[in-house]
Amino acid sequence: MDGLLNLLPLYTDSVEGEHNLGQFLETCRAHQSFGELVANEIDLNHAVGVINSKLNNPDSRIEGALLLDVVITQCGTDTFTSNCVLWTQQVLRLLQGPSKISVGRTACKVLGKLLAFSSKFPELSRQLSTTVISQLVALLCEQEFLQKASITVHVLECLKSCMKYYGNPCGTVKGTIERHLLSLIDWDVMATDPSLRSTWAACMAQLPSVGSSGSQGAQHRSNWIEFCLQLVDSIHCTINGMFRNIEELKTQEASSNPLKLPELKHKNPMVLLHDQQRRFINLCSALVFLLNEPFPTIKNVPIDRLLAMISRLLALNSKSLSKTARANFEQLTLASIIPDLQSSVLDVLKSLVAVCRSQLLTRATTVMNLFVQVLQWTFTPLDRRRVGAERPYGKLRSQVYRILCLWVAASRSACGMGKCVDILFSQLLSDILVHRDTVQLLTVNPLSNGKTTTKKGKKKMDTPGVILQKDDLKANADVCQMALQCLSTIFLCCGPRIKPTIHKEVQEIVLSILIEIMNGAELNSLLPYNDPRCRTGLYQVLEKLVLCPSPQWPAPLNYASAVLNSGLNDPNLEVSTRCIEVLASIQSILRPRGPTLNFAMEMKQLRSVQQEAPLLNGWSSKFVESSLPTSAPSQPAIAAGSIENPPVVVVSIDQPSTPPRRQIPPNSIDSSIEIRQPETSPPPSKRLSLTKSNEEQDEDFLTPPMGVTTISSESPVKSTRVMTRKEALQVLVSQSATKQSANHPKPKQIKNEASPTRKRPHENSKRESAEEKMETENDENGVDELDDNLEDMLASFHDVPA
Repeated sequence: MDGLLNLLPLYTDSVEGEHNLGQFLETCRAHQSFGELVANEIDLNHAVGVINSKLNNPDSRIEGALLLDVVITQCGTDTFTSNCVLWTQQVLRLLQGPSKISVGRTACKVLGKLLAFSSKFPELSRQLSTTVISQLVALLCEQEFLQKASITVHVLECLKSCMKYYGNPCGTVKGTIERHLLSLIDWDVMATDPSLRSTWAACMAQLPSVGSSGSQGAQHRSNWIEFCLQLVDSIHCTINGMFRNIEELKTQEASSNPLKLPELKHKNPMVLLHDQQRRFINLCSALVFLLNEPFPTIKNVPIDRLLAMISRLLALNSKSLSKTARANFEQLTLASIIPDLQSSVLDVLKSLVAVCRSQLLTRATTVMNLFVQVLQWTFTPLDRRRVGAERPYGKLRSQVYRILCLWVAASRSACGMGKCVDILFSQLLSDILVHRDTVQLLTVNPLSNGKTTTKKGKKKMDTPGVILQKDDLKANADVCQMALQCLSTIFLCCGPRIKPTIHKEVQEIVLSILIEIMNGAELNSLLPYNDPRCRTGLYQVLEKLVLCPSPQWPAPLNYASAVLNSGLNDPNLEVSTRCIEVLASIQSILRPRGPTLNFAMEMKQLRSVQQEAPLLNGWSSKFVESSLPTSAPSQPAIAAGSIENPPVVVVSIDQPSTPPRRQIPPNSIDSSIEIRQPETSPPPSKRLSLTKSNEEQDEDFLTPPMGVTTISSESPVKSTRVMTRKEALQVLVSQSATKQSANHPKPKQIKNEASPTRKRPHENSKRESAEEKMETENDENGVDELDDNLEDMLASFHDVPA
C-alpha cells in the first residue's frame, strides 16, 4: 500500500508508544510496506532514518528494535548491507543495559535475523566476526537470562544462530558455549517446557560444527562422530545410575570419554531418579537433533552403537520390573517412568531410521523385533477392555505405530517382518476391533428386610430401567488411527508378500465395520469409529486391500465399490472426500480399458486359507458374527493358539464361493451389494469369423477369453486350468474345422440333388477334387491365420495393467 510509511511518525511519537506501534507494524507486515516493490526510495530512507535515531537514543532503543524487526525481512539488499553493522552494534547495547531482561526477547530476535542475513555477504560476515560475535556469545551465556524460561528460549535461539552462521569465529569460545549448555541439562524448567528443551537440544547439535572445518571438512566430521559417541556413552552412564539395583540389566562401561556432566547427589532416591530421568530425556533429545539436523559434511553414524543403546533400554518394561524387583518406593518409581524413557529412546530410533534408511536393511530383523517387543508388553488383553475407557500405554503404542510406518516405507518388503508377522498383525488387529460390552438386564426384586413397600414402590422397582455408563467418546481413537495407518502402509509396501490368511482376516474385520456403518449403525456405538480420522483410516486400508492384494486370495473389489459409494454420504466432509479419492484410484480396476485377466485359483488353496486359525482366535469372528449375519450355515472351525482366550467358533466371510441368491437373507452383505461380473472382450480369433449369424456372434461375444474365469454370484467358483498355447491352438483349429465341415457339405448335397440328370462322372470327379483341394487350402490358411491371431492375442495380454 503506497504512502503507508507517512503514518510512521504518528505512531512513533504517540504517547502510548509501544502498544500503538505494535499495531502499526502488524499492518506493515501485511502490506509489505518497507519492501522495494511497495515503498519508494524517499519514504524508505526516511523510515531508516527514524530507526537509526530511535536506536541511538537509550530511551527509545526498544522502539527502534521493534521497527528493525519488520524492516530487516522487507528491505532491499542495498539498504541492508549499508546499515547491517550499525544496526547490530546498536541492538547489542540492549543486552548490555540495565533493562536487558525486559528487552532481551526483542533484541535476541532482531540479532538472530541480522546474523542469518549477513552470513550470505562475505564482507559483512568478516566485519561482524571481528567486532561482534565473541562479545555477543559472552553476553548470551550469562546466567541472568535464566530467570525466565520465555527469555531463555530466545537467548538460546540467538546462540544457535551464532554457532550456525558464524561457526568458525565461535571456535575461540567453544568451551564457554559447551559449559553453558551442559549446565542447563538438569534445569527443572526444561522438564515442563518442551520448546525450551527442543531449543537447547538444537544448540547442542551445533557444537560439532563450531571451529575450523579442516581440510575438506575432516575436522567437522571427526567432531561429529566424537560428539555422537559422547552422547551415547552419557546415556549409558545415566541408565547405569537409574537401574543400578536391577540384576537383569548389566552395567555397560563407556568406551569413549562421556560428556562432563555435573554429578547428581540426592539423599532421597525418588528425587534422584526423577533427576536422572530428566537428564536421560534431555540427552536423547540432543541425540535426535544431532541425527536430524543438516551438517556441512557427511555424517558417519555409529549404527551398531545406537541400536545397542536402544535395545538395552527397550529390553525392560514396567510389567516385568514390577514382578521381579523388590516392592519398595524406588522400584515402583522406576517402573512408573519406564514408558517416558522408552518414548525418548523411540524418538532416537525414529531419527536413525529417517537418516540411515537403506543402511539399516542388514539390521532389519533387529529393528522389527524392537517394535514387536514394545507392542507385546503394552498389550491389554481383550477380555480386560471396556467400552469408552482409555487403555493404558496408548501414547507409547501410537508412537510405535508411527515409527513402524516410517520404517516400512523406508525398507519396503525388506523390513524384516518374516518371523514376527503373526504377532505384529495380532497387535494391529486388536487395536482396530470394536469391543462391545455384554450387559444382561435382570429384574430387580425388593430385598426381604422385614420392611413393607408400597405398591407404587414395588411397581417402580420391577420396571426395567436403562443402565447408564460413563463413556469417553474419544477413547483409544489415536491408537486406532495409527494402527489403521500402519496397516495401510504395510499393505501398500508388502501387500503381495503377506500371507493370504492375514488378508482374509483383515478383510473380514474392515468390511464388517464398514458395512455396519453403511447399514446406518449409530457411530457412538462403534467406538472409536465415531472419530472421522478412524473412518478415514478404514477406507484407506480397504483401498490398499484392493490395490495390493494377495496372489492367493481375491481382493474385496465387489464389496469395496458399494462401501465406498455409501461412504460418499458420510457426515464428515473429509471422510467423503477420501472416499472419492479411493474410488478414483480403483476406477481402472472397476472399469478396465482392456480385457481383464482373472487368473483362476485352485479351490484347494482357498480351502487351506479358510481352515487356518485367525490371529485373534475368535474375537474378530465374534464381531463379524454379531454385526453381519451369515448367509448360509458354514463349517465351524476351532481356532487355537490365541492371545489369551479359550477356543471359540469362527464365522468368516466366505467371499470366493457365495451361495445362490435365493438362500441369502435380506439383511446380509450379498443382498445389499451388487456383485458385478468383470467386463470381458472376445479374443481376436472370435472376431474374425464373418459367416456366423447374429445369435452365434452374440454367444461368442459373451464367451470370456481363454484362461479367464468369471466369478458370478449365482454359482460357486470352479477350479479351472489355464490352457497352454499348444492346447489353445488345437481347440481353435478343431472349432474352425467343425464349422467348415458343417457349412460346406450341406450346400454341396443340395446342389448335386438339384440337377440329378445333368451329372457327368468325369465332371463330377473333377469338381469334387477341385472343391476338396480348395477346402484343404482354406483349412491350411485358416490354421496360419489362427496361429497369428493367437500370438497377437497372447502378446496383447502382456500390455494389460496388473
